Amino acid sequence: MLLPIFWVGALGGVLSGMLGVGGAVMLLPLLTTFAGLSLKEASNITVVQVVAAALVSIAVYNRARLVHLQLALYMGSAALIGGLAGGYGSQAVPTVALEWLFLVVVTVAIALLFIPVREPTLQEERLPAFSRSQALGLGLSVGALAGVLGAGGGFLIVPLMIGALRMPTRLAIGSSPAVILVSGLAGLTGKLAAGQIHVAPAAALVVGAVPATYLGTHIGRRIPPRFLRLLLGVMLAVIALRGVVVLVHEHLA
Repeated sequence: MLLPIFWVGALGGVLSGMLGVGGAVMLLPLLTTFAGLSLKEASNITVVQVVAAALVSIAVYNRARLVHLQLALYMGSAALIGGLAGGYGSQAVPTVALEWLFLVVVTVAIALLFIPVREPTLQEERLPAFSRSQALGLGLSVGALAGVLGAGGGFLIVPLMIGALRMPTRLAIGSSPAVILVSGLAGLTGKLAAGQIHVAPAAALVVGAVPATYLGTHIGRRIPPRFLRLLLGVMLAVIALRGVVVLVHEHLA
């Protein structure tokens, strides 16, 4: 079982590095489909990969001046509270409820990505301003969802930064891992406190994902922002469709 988990981690790592997501949004369906894990089992190990991938992405994007640290601190501090509560409370959430919640969140992320917005210009000397109260509210919500689902919330953070906070696409992708790191650490702490982390599969996932994440960050920096948004939207649409199929199958079974 560990080898499929390793390869799933590698694939998720490349995509997460390219798109600024923690990787769990791709890893959860891949692990349930190809590694034979339930969604709850998968969510208990993806949170470890999320933290590792975020550290790699921050190191690369920060060198390129693509991390809005102030925004990340505001969203991340709120996500910390939500992620800690969500991670610990996730043990009481049934698997079917997790499937439904995951599908709803992915659908919202797709809608945010495809709302027409003007791409702001990224200026090296001056980072864009943002609403602090809005950043705190969004961070709290994303953190809670991240803790429950075992995801860092990056698949939702990037669309929110672009659609709600009006951040340039590249800056949103580069800043997202900093928020993911905080919320991911909170979710990891909650799951560790609840005794939900299994060491061997989590280690296999991280070993596959970390070098692939580094590769993905360098690929993503060479791709036009519009194509990155389209790629993330298409990927989320495929994942949402797969979630619908799973739910229909479970309902008919």
